[in-house]
Amino acid sequence: MYDPNFCIDTSRLTLTHFLPDKPEHCSFLVVLYNSPLFLSTEGQTDITTPEAAQKRIATRFVDEHKRNGYGTYLVSLKDTRKPIGSISLIKGDDPGSFEHPDIGFALIPDMVGKGYATEAAKAMLEFTGVKEYFGFTDPENVPSTKVLERLGMERRGIRKLKPFGGREGLVYTAPGMGELTGDAWD
Repeated sequence: MYDPNFCIDTSRLTLTHFLPDKPEHCSFLVVLYNSPLFLSTEGQTDITTPEAAQKRIATRFVDEHKRNGYGTYLVSLKDTRKPIGSISLIKGDDPGSFEHPDIGFALIPDMVGKGYATEAAKAMLEFTGVKEYFGFTDPENVPSTKVLERLGMERRGIRKLKPFGGREGLVYTAPGMGELTGDAWD
């Protein structure tokens, strides 16, 4: 269900669905996905216009929520409703996808280092009730490794991520989660 009124509040943040019919959501996604910080950690995406963002939200984001009951959320400051980033729990449906969902987060650069990613991730995980998940990042991305560690995730070392073209990433798993298995791992 992709409820336009969906909302999770924390002490400082509000998590909502990205809505394809809200121009401000589409414009923000363009800003977020093209910020120097995002580009340096994730690389270039095809989200360079509000129209491309609207298409991504209307298809991929909505489909994730319909398929899994969770997906990508817009993170905003609670007191001003200013969008500051996204938080996600993604489980692909392709045959080569990971067995468990991966947690991801992105913030606009001036919001990094304030605990927002950790706060949003904790709220999302509590809401979804998902107990087995993983996260990965570039080993040099210290802010992201700190978020994963503050979530209590366990470091599993550097692994090749087949769904990402064999890209290597520093992998963390949910506390107490078993070994990562399946065809998506090298």
